[in-house]
Amino acid sequence: MTRAFDDRHEIGPGEPRPASPPQPRTRLDPAARRRIGQCLRVLYADVLAQPLPARFETLLADLAARQIIEESS
Repeated sequence: MTRAFDDRHEIGPGEPRPASPPQPRTRLDPAARRRIGQCLRVLYADVLAQPLPARFETLLADLAARQIIEESS
């Protein structure tokens, strides 16, 4: 048994249904974007003020050293 999903095509047993068309994106106005940005800055201010863990500092130093080596090659 097949099911028609439009006038030109039919879906057989076990066949996936076609994807629905993408929905239009709604853009935020500048004032809403500013409010969201301000709220996120307040929310993450404490996190940004914390010192970087030593493990991350070591990883970043290793990456920087590798980049210098690759650039000089």
